[in-house]
Amino acid sequence: MPQEDYLISIFRKDDCKRLIRSELNALPESATIRDAIDALRSQWSSYVCILDEAQKLKGIITERDILRYIGSGTLDENALAKTVMNTDYNTIECRESIAQIALTLYKNTFMHLPILDEGKLVGIVSARDFIHYLVEYFAESVHTLKPAQPTQDKREGA
Repeated sequence: MPQEDYLISIFRKDDCKRLIRSELNALPESATIRDAIDALRSQWSSYVCILDEAQKLKGIITERDILRYIGSGTLDENALAKTVMNTDYNTIECRESIAQIALTLYKNTFMHLPILDEGKLVGIVSARDFIHYLVEYFAESVHTLKPAQPTQDKREGA
């Protein structure tokens, strides 16, 4: 079986939980923008989910959302985080194939995709998670790639 066919078969049968690389980074709706920034920093995460009292996903705050807020010139760290959260997101059920997850990320140019299991949020898959997943299957190929451009042989500078 050619390598491409093998990869497609893996994408169709592998469980989405193999893509989720870290614990869910989440805050309640009552969280402030300062709480969101602290959660991003402390978890070394590029997103934080905002959940309601029933633990349902209400929105996602990304680094980009925080930067837009800071760039707007009105920085109130005590404002509710939900005022800057993104509510325009897709979700995908965990039972979907990795191929479907990849297609959803690609078609919608998402960087983060919430994964649900019977309607309950179980994690987020990021584009970075997907790259890590691919590297696992092609580790030898990736690690032995030659640089695209010639590298410099001598150090520059003082």
